[in-house]
Amino acid sequence: MGWLAWLCAGTIAERRIAQQLNNVHEKVNTALIEPHKQLVDVFGSLKSFERSTPDCSSELYSMLAEKVEENRYIYQAAVKLQNRKVCSSYGRKLLSPLQGNERGYPADDGYTYWFHTDHNRSVDTDFIIVSDSSIYVWLNKAILLKSLGIPSGVQLDLIDANNKESVVSSHRRSLTLEQPPGIGQLTVSADRVFMAYANSRNALVPVISLPASHLSSLKMNVFIALILAGAALLGAALYIARRTHQHYSSTAVKLRRALRDGELQVNYQPIVDMRTGCLVGAEALSRWKLNDVSIPPEEFIGAAEKSDLICELTRYVIQRIAEDYSTYLWACKNFYITINVSARDILDETFPDFVAEVLALHDIPASNIVFEVTESTLFEQTIAAAQLQRLRACGHRIAIDDFGTGYSNLSLIHSLPIDILKIDRSFIEGEKVAAVDALWQHIANIARDLKFQVVAEGVENLQQVQHLTSGGVRFAQGWLYSRDVPPEALAKLYFSISSEEQTLCG
Repeated sequence: MGWLAWLCAGTIAERRIAQQLNNVHEKVNTALIEPHKQLVDVFGSLKSFERSTPDCSSELYSMLAEKVEENRYIYQAAVKLQNRKVCSSYGRKLLSPLQGNERGYPADDGYTYWFHTDHNRSVDTDFIIVSDSSIYVWLNKAILLKSLGIPSGVQLDLIDANNKESVVSSHRRSLTLEQPPGIGQLTVSADRVFMAYANSRNALVPVISLPASHLSSLKMNVFIALILAGAALLGAALYIARRTHQHYSSTAVKLRRALRDGELQVNYQPIVDMRTGCLVGAEALSRWKLNDVSIPPEEFIGAAEKSDLICELTRYVIQRIAEDYSTYLWACKNFYITINVSARDILDETFPDFVAEVLALHDIPASNIVFEVTESTLFEQTIAAAQLQRLRACGHRIAIDDFGTGYSNLSLIHSLPIDILKIDRSFIEGEKVAAVDALWQHIANIARDLKFQVVAEGVENLQQVQHLTSGGVRFAQGWLYSRDVPPEALAKLYFSISSEEQTLCG
């Protein structure tokens, strides 16, 4: 745990340092816009000066001085006459604008930038000289660097890409590199952590750096925060796990008692032929009231799945369905009941024999019982296929519930004995049902090609009916037709259809 947190802390700290350096680089580029604009304006103005005069004049000196005064970053300007005399804004001639200890770097803007190789010069004599063939402009390096707003502790260097030396530095101690800097890569040396940036204008590479101690300090702070957060999350997870276990354990105990005392009810939601309105089947749904309070199915079924009760719950439901069928639904022609089964039921080798015994006892044809499985219960695909084939061999049909929401693929539906696909409600809700490339339509097309029956779940309005029927889906269940009802209400609903309509249904 500790080494993983340390590794993550290093990654997080490096990303934060890189972001900090990138922010400084962006800020520097923004701050350089105005100095460069002044530089371009001065060069544009000085190019219009008359250079054919034989000597420097007071008028020329005055014009040069005026241009310098108009621009904050310009310290001095000079023009070289055609006779090679150099006239300065200081009102005097210069023997040479360059002293011989400068290094020049031509740039793509047509200018050459000259930097002193002596880094120990005073503020008043340390300049950046910019020139073309006849114009020289001096920029005060200290004023320029100050205007960039570089944060305390951060250092900017312009590195000569050829010899790896710092030409300009915002710090008295310039950055020393042993290797050419990698562009856009955060690099950590013995005493600095830095990032180099691309510069297409000349051979100088901008490098922004921080003391390496910043990275190590940040890494340690992040490490401590991760350890504390991990401890808090672990504590919360243990607390939630304990409470969840207590909750489900308590629910499971009450559920076991309810199964023993026959307190669970089974309701049925009709499955309807949308073309005729006839009832062709119903899905069996478990319902439980504890002290007159309805317990949500996902809660008690979840508790059953986390304990050893899920198989007992399924068998309880099958028993109740058999009793309801033989009491209320035996006269319903061409009518089937679907029963949801879990992964444990499918893997239980005694399950098909139990079903056969219960149905035989109540004289119920196997063809009237359909078993629903969800895609997530079929992770043991080979075993599941064998068990489902046993049920199918007895005369039952197999349906996949909520098709398309789990691990569905063509190999699954080809390898398993499937008869019915149930389209999940999420695929037909809202505007999805009318979408041009609706997923439910693809499911219906696949089912039609494989000769499967399709049932749409969650049908709540006529718009859905219109789109589904036009898309080849014939059967549906949902609140538009009926909520889940007790078995006697289901029988009453079935026989409420007129004799003429029953003939049509048959």
